[in-house]
Amino acid sequence: MATMAQVVWLVVLGLMSLLLCAEAGWLGNQGYHEQWVRARGTWYGDPYGEGSSGELMLLTLLQQYCGTPIGPKIVAGSRSIYANGLGCGQCYQIRCVDPSHGPKLCNSFGTQVVVTDFCPGGTYCSTGENAFDMSGAAINAMALPSREGQLRNRGLYNLLYKRVPCRYRGTNIQFRVDNGSSAYWLSILIKYVGGPGDIGQVYIKMANWFAFQPMKHAWGANWMMPSYDGKPFKGPMDIKIVSKLNRHSVVARGVIPGYFRPGTTYNSRVQMAF
Repeated sequence: MATMAQVVWLVVLGLMSLLLCAEAGWLGNQGYHEQWVRARGTWYGDPYGEGSSGELMLLTLLQQYCGTPIGPKIVAGSRSIYANGLGCGQCYQIRCVDPSHGPKLCNSFGTQVVVTDFCPGGTYCSTGENAFDMSGAAINAMALPSREGQLRNRGLYNLLYKRVPCRYRGTNIQFRVDNGSSAYWLSILIKYVGGPGDIGQVYIKMANWFAFQPMKHAWGANWMMPSYDGKPFKGPMDIKIVSKLNRHSVVARGVIPGYFRPGTTYNSRVQMAF
């Protein structure tokens, strides 16, 4: 006969399962994956680092593609994942799958990663299939305890992945005004977009405008706008971000001041909903 403690524990487990199922259904309705999807994987860079053998090299590579270095567990996505830069900032739960024969090295839950780069070649990224080139930290997080080195040595991986919401607790969306911006040409890098993580469209409204105007996607997570009428921009500026995944939107009001400085990052007071 079950004890009272065992009964309580079974009830708790049942409630947790119901909550997880409810969340999964809700996320599916928002466009996130409900089922695991197959992919291929490789890893590169420092065995314990953010994907490159040096911080300077990492920042250079990321500025070339997404421009958004976020944490150690990052991935470069194949063409289908990177989506010509519109996949920048997307978050995935990924886990490796052990082959039928050989040692068991992969844990069952995997890890969450952020797309911050593009992998154009290599064993899997050049084939056109869904593929991730992962940082050393991401590989380590998928390993069973004390099996990290063995898993890294495997080199090529079968993966399962799900698109999941990005959660940046305590951090709002940031806007970095790129060097070279002026009163007549504005380029911004958008970082730490929560929820869908991706950016489908960006709109901007100057202090003397009556409506938002669309910005142009430059590269990665960078969006730009020239002064089409030859008049200087007037701030403060409101910026609206629309998600590519589910069209959720958020407006950062007055986030770029009238006298902005190129190379400066401005923190907003808003974050994207899931």
